[in-house]
Amino acid sequence: MKILLCKWKEKMMKKIRILSLAMVCSMLFCTPIMAAEITTTEDAVIENNPEVVTESLESVKLEEMSPMSLSKEQYDVLSDDEIQTYGTTPDDYEENDSPTTAFPYSKVETLTTQVTSNNDLYRLGMKAAGLHSETDEDWFYTSLTAGETYFVDLRNVGRRDWYIELYYLGEDLDSSYFYSTNPEYNSVYKGAAEKYFYFTAKDTGKFYIRICSGNDWVDSMYYFFYVGPAIQTFDIVDMPTYGGVNLFGTAYQTYTCDLRNAFPSTTAIININLSDSFSKGTCSHLSKYMSAGGRTYYNTPGDNAIKGITNASIGQLWTFGAKCSQNTHSGVHWSGRINGKFKCIMEPYPGNELDF
Repeated sequence: MKILLCKWKEKMMKKIRILSLAMVCSMLFCTPIMAAEITTTEDAVIENNPEVVTESLESVKLEEMSPMSLSKEQYDVLSDDEIQTYGTTPDDYEENDSPTTAFPYSKVETLTTQVTSNNDLYRLGMKAAGLHSETDEDWFYTSLTAGETYFVDLRNVGRRDWYIELYYLGEDLDSSYFYSTNPEYNSVYKGAAEKYFYFTAKDTGKFYIRICSGNDWVDSMYYFFYVGPAIQTFDIVDMPTYGGVNLFGTAYQTYTCDLRNAFPSTTAIININLSDSFSKGTCSHLSKYMSAGGRTYYNTPGDNAIKGITNASIGQLWTFGAKCSQNTHSGVHWSGRINGKFKCIMEPYPGNELDF
């Protein structure tokens, strides 16, 4: 009996050594050896608390604009309830040609809050309006909170010197100030395709947004603009991954997808579901993974949720892998589609960055 027990222990120790060796080799050669990554309690806490994601983005240092003092003439004009408005061809938000007729920013339709393809980034979070004559200027108002960091952006204006400004009117001239992308104040905006800046609000209350052609008029045109939190949350809805593979055998089949120009450069995933698209055959128990930046994130077979991916950046070169977890299918052509939610720092469109 003792001899049999010793032999059984020897066999078990040998199996353990073999399994340990296999795991080490897998780590060295980056080969997936399991279909699903175990989700720890810490992972679950992060996925259910997006505030943790926000904290990771708040650590990014942003270059902020300082406010400028209003002249007495500017203050008198802006605080005059009888200010004369310009006569223009009305757009969707006219008449909003002065602070007294400013249109609420919150009621301007947002172009998109979803990424559904690699063509949505330019419009993501943006609102749209238009200038229709050389003397037209648009005014909006919004409420901001002291201590919060905001992003102000004007795009879709070509290389024209149209500009965006933000005004806070206090109780008197000394407590009033403004921010501006007018090239007359800062030459970096001269001929720039996008006019933008970050700032931290000094006061809580009503801020006025002004958009003007800056005497650089050629023709009427719609512009895109944004005034809001520097950190925003957006959805990914049924986004294709622009590739696919034929599934066969016991190994993962893979393809790559470049998402670096489909999302802002500074992002943090809250959650991701990798759903299935089949052009040939079908399989309901796929093992899938997403890999980027030296890390691999798995699903549980039969579940589209990708585990442990919270806080990873979505804007990377990704490898997508899949296989039939039960090894019962072959000749299936699979492609992944992404659904989920992410936070990002609002930024200029890639290629429009300015050197402050």
